[in-house]
Amino acid sequence: MSSPLSITLAFGLGALTSAALLAALIILLRTRKAWRKDRDLLRCVFDESAVGMAVASPSGHYIRVNRAMCEFVGYPEAELLGMSYLDITHPDDLDENLQGRGRILQGELQRFQQEKRYIRKDGQVIWALMVVSPVLDADGRVTSTVGQMLNIDYQKKVEHDLRTLSGHQKTIVEDERTRIAREIHDDLGQRLTALKLDISLLRLGFGHNPELLRLAESMGRLLDDTMETVRRISSNLRPAALDLGLVAALEWLAEDLELRSGICCRLDTGDEDIALDENRATVVFRVVQESLTNVVRHAEASEVRIALRSAETHLSLQIQDNGRGFNPKAPSPCRGFGLLSMEERVRALGGHLRLESAPGAGVSLSIFIPLPDAVPA
Repeated sequence: MSSPLSITLAFGLGALTSAALLAALIILLRTRKAWRKDRDLLRCVFDESAVGMAVASPSGHYIRVNRAMCEFVGYPEAELLGMSYLDITHPDDLDENLQGRGRILQGELQRFQQEKRYIRKDGQVIWALMVVSPVLDADGRVTSTVGQMLNIDYQKKVEHDLRTLSGHQKTIVEDERTRIAREIHDDLGQRLTALKLDISLLRLGFGHNPELLRLAESMGRLLDDTMETVRRISSNLRPAALDLGLVAALEWLAEDLELRSGICCRLDTGDEDIALDENRATVVFRVVQESLTNVVRHAEASEVRIALRSAETHLSLQIQDNGRGFNPKAPSPCRGFGLLSMEERVRALGGHLRLESAPGAGVSLSIFIPLPDAVPA
């Protein structure tokens, strides 16, 4: 028979176990309730967010999308869930998107960001700032990705309008510079030439008077300096060499650089001359002019190389010096308004500019401009 003590202990342990189970059950119920509450909150945040959000499988097919995403791309949820991000991404932005998302899936990136264009169901192209992050399982493997799409279409349109306006203003400025340069050359230049003839006549007429002869010679030297200043101002406004073609204008820039600074300037334009419309020729000339100015002011270089090439579809230009270089990520006098102006000029023609440098390695500036009207001469 069991003793009274053993019966008492068994009863006490049974009561304790029941109390522990009850407490555990209460905690479980509360945890589950809190989990459901958090789940409902997250679901509400996802569904009602003003920013487009989408969860996609590793293959890129949409698993879940919110209302803002559907409104952004113009597809109903049921239709969008049968699609992939590849179906609504603009072809020109697809490569960058594929590469970035590939690095997310391989675990190389924790976040990928891109300004990209989406193609809506109605065919309209619309810009968004997209940020993609991985969703991981307990083992750290990527099971899906979550993307957020912020509509920046209005900002992109404003940016485009500003660039168009800036390009138009630069065209107006170039036209005005050309007009002023020609007036200086044709009007003031002719007047100064006539004045020089008059001074020559004074020398002949008053050669017997040493004082007047010295005065006439002094006036002649002053006039020569003035004519040289006028020529330089006129050439800076718009070099007459541009009327002879872009290559001739670049040769003039190279020679002028060597005369003014002693820096060796090597120009390589290939075997053929290049005929461009005036707008593109002026942009290339101004880029080279601004780059050479920066070399003189900042580079401490002894040599500059300029390479100009024309293909069927585009023009490429590279300007490289052997100067001190700089850190492109750090503030630098080389990256001021001059560079911004060059970028705007090139971008207005549908091209792009690339700048590469490192301390002690010089600076390399390259531009690529589409040439629908360029014809090799």
